Amino acid sequence: MKKKIIIVFTLLVVISIPLSNNHQAFAHGGEDHGDEKKQTSSSSLTDEVEVLKETQFLFDIQTTPSVYSDYYNRIKLYGKIMPSVNGAAQIIAPQNGFIVSLNVGIGESVEKGQVIAVIEQNLDVSEQIQISTEKSNADAKYEAAKKEYERLKSIEDIVSKKDLQKAQIKYNTATTNKKMFDNLTVGNSKLITLKSPIDGLVDNFNLAIGQQVKQGDNIFNVFDIKKLKIEAQIYDKDMSKITKDVKFFVEYAQNHKTENARLVAFGNVINPVNQSSQVILEIDNSEGLFKPGQFVNVDVMAQSENKKLVVPTSAIAEINGKSVVFIHHDPEVFKVMYVQLGESSSETTVILNGLEENERVVTSGTYQIKSVYMNQ
Repeated sequence: MKKKIIIVFTLLVVISIPLSNNHQAFAHGGEDHGDEKKQTSSSSLTDEVEVLKETQFLFDIQTTPSVYSDYYNRIKLYGKIMPSVNGAAQIIAPQNGFIVSLNVGIGESVEKGQVIAVIEQNLDVSEQIQISTEKSNADAKYEAAKKEYERLKSIEDIVSKKDLQKAQIKYNTATTNKKMFDNLTVGNSKLITLKSPIDGLVDNFNLAIGQQVKQGDNIFNVFDIKKLKIEAQIYDKDMSKITKDVKFFVEYAQNHKTENARLVAFGNVINPVNQSSQVILEIDNSEGLFKPGQFVNVDVMAQSENKKLVVPTSAIAEINGKSVVFIHHDPEVFKVMYVQLGESSSETTVILNGLEENERVVTSGTYQIKSVYMNQ
């Protein structure tokens, strides 16, 4: 009986050994584990993405080299667009009357001296006689001053310089007075023509032919928007950063486009409430991006002591919360580079780590390259 038990036990041990080995091989070699999938997936992700030339053309991929340059530390100011000096004009009704004609519409462009409206005066007989008399006197003084000046001019070799200058001043004054009365009348002494004193655009107005106006009423506003002024606030702590080597950039909010601005002057008065003063800038607005009354951001760039590696801000993207740039590694291969960012503006960004000089970074089509990379 003991011999039978030993034989059976031995047989069971011998049989159990291969069965155990087979089970282990099946469990760890044949099953599809989630960890194994994860390892396979991660091993397939690389730092490169292939984009065919045709696709690059469709995506409008553009690159620029990373360079070392004199970067400008950013100070952000907040300002308001204003008309430039002599860039705004108010046309005032000189007399009581009513509108006879309107020669411009809202938003139309006008030139200096262009007739924009005609008013018929509401004058009684005595007022009309007075205006007519004053105009006749102005014409007479003009003719006399002109004749005297021309006489002295013809003999300036023998006449004193002082007398000639005196006659010229008198002639210029008489000319100005004559022009003023000429502008007030067009054939009919009751009609007053209103002319634009500057080149610009006509602002919004509410006038109609036949409408009554009073002396002193503001009838039209004309703005020259080709050049505009910016009044920005700067605080006392930032004043020391404004040196000769600063640059000013004004940002247009809708498309984040920036325009250079020129420093005109600093305000001489400190606001006692917030200890700020004004910086007066001038901007070329030939494209018509900015309008008087608009609030804008102003970036002040002060030159740094050392050159820093910079790339266009449009080249910066994010992957899983980390900043990256894509570089054109080969004709049809782009490589993702994880970078550490420094100071930034709407134009350029400093790269502290992760990128070398003269790397061709993608500046246009960054989003499309990122999408292809994330979906490969």
